[in-house]
Amino acid sequence: MTRYANRPRGGFTLIELLVVIAIIAVLMSLMVGAVQKVREAANNLQSSNNLRNIGLAVTNCATQNKGKLPPGFGSFRQSQPATAFVHLLPFLDQDTMYRAYMSNCTLPAGYTGAINSGFPFTKIFQANNDVSNTGSSSVTSYCLNALVFFAANTQGSIAPTSGSSLSFRQDKDFVNGGSNSVIGLEKSAVCGFYGDPPTAAIIQHLWAGEVTSSGIFARIGFGPSTYAGPLVRADQMRCANKMANDSFFQSFTMSGFHAVMADAHVVNVSANVNSVVFNAVCNVGIQGSPQAFAEFDD
Repeated sequence: MTRYANRPRGGFTLIELLVVIAIIAVLMSLMVGAVQKVREAANNLQSSNNLRNIGLAVTNCATQNKGKLPPGFGSFRQSQPATAFVHLLPFLDQDTMYRAYMSNCTLPAGYTGAINSGFPFTKIFQANNDVSNTGSSSVTSYCLNALVFFAANTQGSIAPTSGSSLSFRQDKDFVNGGSNSVIGLEKSAVCGFYGDPPTAAIIQHLWAGEVTSSGIFARIGFGPSTYAGPLVRADQMRCANKMANDSFFQSFTMSGFHAVMADAHVVNVSANVNSVVFNAVCNVGIQGSPQAFAEFDD
């Protein structure tokens, strides 16, 4: 009978190793892509929820103040001057922070001292998908309609606010109804430029305002677009940190941005929405066309 010697089993060949490595690489690339999509979806949901809560705070504020809304910067119901975000704090479960601001207004420097006293990171005002939001300062990734919240500094504004004590009436002044009137949307918390052609300057959107040598800035507002064509320019989609231009609108994703309407419902708007359509829902005191309203949330 023929006897065969027992041979030790050899290791993997080079080709087998390369195949295994290639398979692992493909699986890892698929997994990384899936994780990124899940993270982006979660960040989008977080930002949408923040805007919805801001919209509900606006509604509750009006309900408890006879239909009146606070100005973008100024006194409200005989309070000390503050930004609209500060006035909305009690309706965002941040009553302690609101009282701290108003208490600091009694300091010798008055409300300018309260603004300069600084405020901690406030999650509801910051979007996780805003790359300019470092989560370490009192910046905001959201802005409010300055035609509703009077005296807020709008996009690209270089002049300080003069403040206002006027109140928009939620129950009377929305000509097109709450569902067709935009009151808030996403905007880069920190911009690196303003103007067209762009001028380099670090511009922070601080939800409690900012005191400079020129005066007080309440960079929490937006107004109608003054540029034709798509609302969000290609270079303002998903900008790198401090590369956004304050004079324009931004989107935190390539697909579009979130906006909250006066009835507190949040819509996901295409970045390519035409400026004419946007201006129809932004100009809350002017009768707009049903076609424009339909295209805004298309």
